[in-house]
Amino acid sequence: MAIWLVLVIAGGELLARALLTSPSAQLFDPAIGYVNAAHSGYFQAREGFQHLRLNALGLNSPPLGPKMPGHVRTLFIGDSMTFAAQVPREANFVSLVGRQLPGLETVNAGRDALGPQDWPALIDRLEPAVRPDLIILMVSRGDAFDLRDSGARILRSADGRPSGITRPPSGRDALQERLEPVMRHSALATFLVRRANSEWTTLRTGDSWTGWAIRGGRPGMAKRNSGSERFDRAEIEARIVDILDLIKPGRRLVIVALPAFRYEAHRKVEPEPRSRAEAGLFEAAARRTGIPFIDAGPAMTAAYARTGRPLTGFNNSRLGEGHLNAEGHAVVATAIAAGLGAIR
Repeated sequence: MAIWLVLVIAGGELLARALLTSPSAQLFDPAIGYVNAAHSGYFQAREGFQHLRLNALGLNSPPLGPKMPGHVRTLFIGDSMTFAAQVPREANFVSLVGRQLPGLETVNAGRDALGPQDWPALIDRLEPAVRPDLIILMVSRGDAFDLRDSGARILRSADGRPSGITRPPSGRDALQERLEPVMRHSALATFLVRRANSEWTTLRTGDSWTGWAIRGGRPGMAKRNSGSERFDRAEIEARIVDILDLIKPGRRLVIVALPAFRYEAHRKVEPEPRSRAEAGLFEAAARRTGIPFIDAGPAMTAAYARTGRPLTGFNNSRLGEGHLNAEGHAVVATAIAAGLGAIR
């Protein structure tokens, strides 16, 4: 029985590595939840079936060498849309912007589930090694909701100005810390833990019939991206302004909005509910802090109207849902390059 158990586990591990995912690249970090380990492999089969190798900083970028004389090194900060695990590295919008604008070096510091509350700590950590001339803050669907739910608190100096930010530890962080040693070495464990977390989330929020049944039919939390979620726009805008005021001094910043759409018939698009709720929020905060703002949304809408091809989804997933595909990255890169060209 022991031999058979070992064989089953070993077979499951091999299948998981070949068909599902790589062992977790995540290392617990109290400031931002987790960082990706240096030189780690990253494979996910859910969308795009891509294998990546992260650099010495744990970033989805080539090895970082000396900055070329006269070049502008640009650090992109964002969530999974920026990390872009679904497409080859050379096809993501960070790499494409670097090829479209001569003299621009691009560094991809995207990370899954990264939110505005994590920007100050991540920038402070990467800045000494990257030494960017320009920092681009990518805003994706749900960032305002993530800030709302993070519990992050702005610290203030005696004169009332933002002086820091604290991020309380979450149950997810604690679980990450406890399970990290196993997940770092096992693709099977990584897959099972992530599936369990996904199922628990649906039970808790009511996104599944089992969650509804367990609660006896009582309403649960508002379903994610359902249109029923709410937040105080004035409060969230003020918190975004505080975060931008924290990271702006001595730095050149640009904010880029990357909204999410539902692709419909007759080449029409409809903003997804969370993107609709967040519309204009980061633009208003950018205006208040004097930071240039680029909206990739119009270019994405125009591309679908022109081609009829959704910019998200893959052959092994639902076309029109999920993360940007190669065509989506190309459209977004062109929009960012045009915006940066206008700013420069």
